[in-house]
Amino acid sequence: MAVGNILRSFAVMLFVIAIAMIAPMLLSLLENQAATGAYVYGAVAAALCGGGAYAASLGKRPPTSFRGALIIILLWWAVIPVFAAIPFMGEGLTFTDAYFEAVSALTTTGAWLSNEAAFASHARALWRAELSWLGGLASLAIAAAIFIRPAFIGIDTLLPPYSRGDRGSHLRPLRNAVVSFVGVYSIMTVAAFSMIALAGAPTLEAIILAMTTVSSSGFIPNSEGLSAYPTAVLLPIFVFTVLGGVNFILIARVMKGERERLRDIETGAYFLIVLWAALLFWVTAGAGDVDLLIPQLFNAASLVTTNGYMIGEAPPLLVALVTAIIGAAAISTAGGFKVLRWLVIMRRANEEIQRLINPSAIFGERQVANELGVWIHFLVFTFTLSGLLLAVTLAGHNFELAAAAATAALSNAGPLIGLASGGAEGYAVFESPLRWLLLAGMILGRLEAAVALALINRAFWRW
Repeated sequence: MAVGNILRSFAVMLFVIAIAMIAPMLLSLLENQAATGAYVYGAVAAALCGGGAYAASLGKRPPTSFRGALIIILLWWAVIPVFAAIPFMGEGLTFTDAYFEAVSALTTTGAWLSNEAAFASHARALWRAELSWLGGLASLAIAAAIFIRPAFIGIDTLLPPYSRGDRGSHLRPLRNAVVSFVGVYSIMTVAAFSMIALAGAPTLEAIILAMTTVSSSGFIPNSEGLSAYPTAVLLPIFVFTVLGGVNFILIARVMKGERERLRDIETGAYFLIVLWAALLFWVTAGAGDVDLLIPQLFNAASLVTTNGYMIGEAPPLLVALVTAIIGAAAISTAGGFKVLRWLVIMRRANEEIQRLINPSAIFGERQVANELGVWIHFLVFTFTLSGLLLAVTLAGHNFELAAAAATAALSNAGPLIGLASGGAEGYAVFESPLRWLLLAGMILGRLEAAVALALINRAFWRW
């Protein structure tokens, strides 16, 4: 295994976290917040550990294997939050609570222990937004470079041109994806900020809203939610919420003028799902009143992209949970099961139904080996969701709250818990052991199921 490459990648991650702490540190200093020292300590700790990891990586570095790439991904989702949690600990949180907040932000889940505490100061709100933004970029790069391949998805889609090259290194496409995406991702964020600020939102809150909207983390830095802003703010938030669920390869190619390479079978399906959910929400809210349709379209886009914030009349919990589970495009910042996988399942279901209807008909045989990744993911997703639901229920919480928490964690749609009875107080209602289970759910929501299974296989960890 290329330990040197793993250490160097870990060092780069730590340097990124250290640099990201500078802005909230300065903001905390200007506000005379007691947590300023925690940002300084966290930045120094991350920089020093990063320097040590970089020094240890010097020397010959063989190509990174697939296992090495998966370890790098696991370091990002599970270990980097330890350093990201330091500023939260400076606010008086225990390590468990601070780690929960950091993982929630980095996985773009937006599941806060206390919604009020999340935006009690501008510095902590900005830090959560920065972590969410970085987590969104990481989700895009990891999906494009490692996970979204026919072997995992089982269906042709827009495949990114991040080959492993002659040396077969799995680290190269990951690095290339980050470099390729960061510019387009940043342009989208700046555009979102400009439109939100011009619509009337305060500058700092416009920055936070832009970062969290494009990353699909659903974080609103105001106790009154979206109702605290002018109505005009809802339009740019809706636009970039929808874009957050589109295949990012498609967005990048459009922005780069590569119009001849825009075939993407899931984009149309994604928009149809948003429209279907909007109509369903509208019917449950009282069909016939056209004024109710626009808010439900906003809510549908928010839930499909797993942002989770809503306006107007909230949809029924069960419908909202199903919508969040569906998810958006495979290479997007959204969580959930993903549209491409549902296309594979629906295609297979249609074929089997046709066989039942016409048992004597002759059907051409088609390769189905690539569908194995989809079915593995479906089984792991289903069993994990069931396990989380059972654990939260056995801990004494009502079924409605348990279902909302389990789905919100695994689909990375944290604000969804607010629809359940008793969920308005945030995730502080859950005891420490349950928080660790929900933490695992958030991380698993960002991992491919096949990867999750590999991580519990002893053979995977043998050098």
